[in-house]
Amino acid sequence: MIYLDNAATTKPNQDVLDTFVKVNQSLYFNPNSPHKAGLQAEQLLQQTKREIKELLQLNNAFEVLFTSGATESNNIALQGIARKKKAFAPEIITSVLEHPSVLEVVRALADEGFCVKYVNITAEGQVDVNHLASMMSDRVGLVTCMHVNNIMGQIQPIPEIAEIVSQYPKAHFHVDAVQAIGKIPLYFNQVDSMSLSGHKFNGLKGQGVLFVRNIHQLAPIMYGGGQEFGIRSGTVNLPTNIAIVKAMKSAVLNQASTFNMLQTLKKQLISFIEEFQGVYLNSPEGSSPHIINIAFPGVKGEVLVNAFSKYDVMLSTTSACSSKKASLNEVLLAMGITEKRIEGSIRLSLGSHTTVEDIEDFKAQFIKVYEEIKELLK
Repeated sequence: MIYLDNAATTKPNQDVLDTFVKVNQSLYFNPNSPHKAGLQAEQLLQQTKREIKELLQLNNAFEVLFTSGATESNNIALQGIARKKKAFAPEIITSVLEHPSVLEVVRALADEGFCVKYVNITAEGQVDVNHLASMMSDRVGLVTCMHVNNIMGQIQPIPEIAEIVSQYPKAHFHVDAVQAIGKIPLYFNQVDSMSLSGHKFNGLKGQGVLFVRNIHQLAPIMYGGGQEFGIRSGTVNLPTNIAIVKAMKSAVLNQASTFNMLQTLKKQLISFIEEFQGVYLNSPEGSSPHIINIAFPGVKGEVLVNAFSKYDVMLSTTSACSSKKASLNEVLLAMGITEKRIEGSIRLSLGSHTTVEDIEDFKAQFIKVYEEIKELLK
C-alpha cells in the first residue's frame, strides 16, 4: 500500500505505542486519587507537562491542557474565550481557510449573538494581513487562524498576524497548529493559545494538547470534577498524555531533517505531475512540504480517489474531515480556483514514514490512472 493521506492521520511511532501500553499496565492509577499510587500518577502528569514546556521552550508562559484532539482543543479555546469576553468584546475574526472544528464553532457562536467577521484571502490562499489590520478594533475579542492549511498546505503569516492582534489588549489570538508541528517551527510569540492533535504527528488518535497563555481567560464549556484547571473535567488519561510526549519529541527534534526530506519528495512529485497535460497544481509556491493539492478538471475527485485506491494508493479529495460533504471546498473557492478544478481536486499528503520507494511506486500508479481518465480531462 502507498499511503499518501498523512494530513488525515499518520502511522503511530513504535515508541508511542510501547509507552501507551506500558503506562496502561503499570501506571493505570487515577491522578486525582489521594493515595500513594494516585499521587505518583499526578507527579508523572506534571512531569509530562514540564517536559513539553521545556521541549518547546515555553518556560512558564503557557499552561498545558491535555484533550482528546484538536477538535476538542479548538472548541475549548474558541467557546471558552468568546463567552468570557462577550460582554465587552463580542466580535470574532476568522477566515474560510479554517478547519471545520473552527469554522463550525464560530458559526455556532454567531447563532448565539456574536459578530463573526471573515478576513479576505489572497490569491495565494493566505490571510490578507492589511485587511485584518483594518478590521481590528477594541470590540474584537477573538482572532483565530490555522498555521498550515490542511487542504492546500499554505503557511499563514502567523508572526505578522500576532503582531497586529497584540496591539489590541482585549483580543485573544488562537492558532490551530495541527498541520504545522513536525513540518515547520511552531510560533508562540504573542500567540495566546494553540491546539495540536497527536495522530497528525505519529501519535495516537484521542491525543490532543491545548496551550493557553492565561488560563483564567477561559470559561469552561463542560463541567465535572474540575480536572485540568477546571477547564477540561473528566478523569485524566495518563497513558495517552505520557505517550504523546514521545511523538512530540520526535516531531520537534527531527523537524529540520523531516522538512528537508519532505521538500525533496514534494519537488520530485511536482516535477513529475507537471509533465501530464490537463493536470494542474493547486497548492501555491512556498506551501508546507507535506501537502500537494492537484486538479484533474473534468473528473470528480471522488472518482479519482477510487481510481487510485484500486491500485492501493491512499489519498483524499480535500480533507478527510469533510471530504464526504457535497459542497465545493471553501478554501479553493476563496483562492479563485474554477469550479471544474475544485471538483477534480485531490490531496496528496506525505509524512515522516513516506519513502522514496513510495513516491516511485506512486508515479507508476499515477500513469495507469491518467491513462484511464485522460479523455475526460477538460
